[in-house]
Amino acid sequence: MYKFIALALIVSCAMGVQKDTKTVLAEIDADNFGNTILSTVQMYLQAKGNAEEILVLLNQVLAGLVDDQNKHDNVIRVDRAACTRIVTDLENSIAYHTAQVAANAQMREDNEKALAEAETDVRQTIQDIESNERTFAQEEANRNKAHETWVRKNGEHDDAIAAVDEATKLVQHLSLGATFAELKPKFEAVQKRLIENESHGALFQPIVTALTELATKVDQKAIQRILQLLSQLRQQLVEARSVLEDTENRQAQRWAEFSTHLSNEHNRLVDRKNQLEQSIQTFKTNIDTATHFYEVHQLELEQAQETLDAEHEWCALQESTYDTQTTERQRQQEVVDRILEHLTEKLTATSQYLGGRF
Repeated sequence: MYKFIALALIVSCAMGVQKDTKTVLAEIDADNFGNTILSTVQMYLQAKGNAEEILVLLNQVLAGLVDDQNKHDNVIRVDRAACTRIVTDLENSIAYHTAQVAANAQMREDNEKALAEAETDVRQTIQDIESNERTFAQEEANRNKAHETWVRKNGEHDDAIAAVDEATKLVQHLSLGATFAELKPKFEAVQKRLIENESHGALFQPIVTALTELATKVDQKAIQRILQLLSQLRQQLVEARSVLEDTENRQAQRWAEFSTHLSNEHNRLVDRKNQLEQSIQTFKTNIDTATHFYEVHQLELEQAQETLDAEHEWCALQESTYDTQTTERQRQQEVVDRILEHLTEKLTATSQYLGGRF
């Protein structure tokens, strides 16, 4: 109530600075709040006739305004401290979530890049494994084919050498006095064996011809010539077989080394493929994790920013309200001070005015 009265007096006193007491009080009396305070003053004067109590009352109003201001000063200090603390916490939270958003975005980007590289590498590694397996299969087939060829040719050389040895024995029997007629069945068998040898047919042709001549004429010189031919032929066959065997051994050794290399390379590629596939799963998990926490921190960031904006708005409102109310109380205090001064200096005129009311 005192506040409203004081407010009315502010207006009236401000207008009555250059006016006489009666005019000023009349203007206050015309206002509802001014009328109330003047009625209160009149009531005190009529009841007790003690103007000092009016001054006490107005001093109480003034003290109430000061007390209200002190209370609001305390409130604004608490509000400011709370605002500072809350704003600081929110700004720290925003900084933290901003850093986490950036870190998780970078983590996702890094893992997406690593994932793309790993997927490219694993595709290439799978192609390398398939190429390795094709090479192994092709080289193994070539080796088996070469080995089969060697086995066949080695057998042909063994057969040819055996045939030469058989022919040599027959010719040696002739040189020792045996008749051709006694050895004819064996000669014919040996001739047939030599003629039917496909791989060395051309090589055996001179021997076959010489043995045919022995069927018609046994001559020691011819026998020695045939034995010499057989010895030379056997030497050629043995050397040729040895060359083939050396070639087979070298090829077998090379294949053993190459197959070991291919197997080791295959194992390495398979291990790399497994590692890449594990890495791919890890990268995918990291991407999912980074995406999840990116969204979590982004939401927290948005909420913290909204809360900070609201806190700034609330703090600004408290400051604005405090400033407005403080200004108003200061005006009220000034008015009450002026009224006290006015009443103190012109109490007689005021009493006369009030005595003439109604």
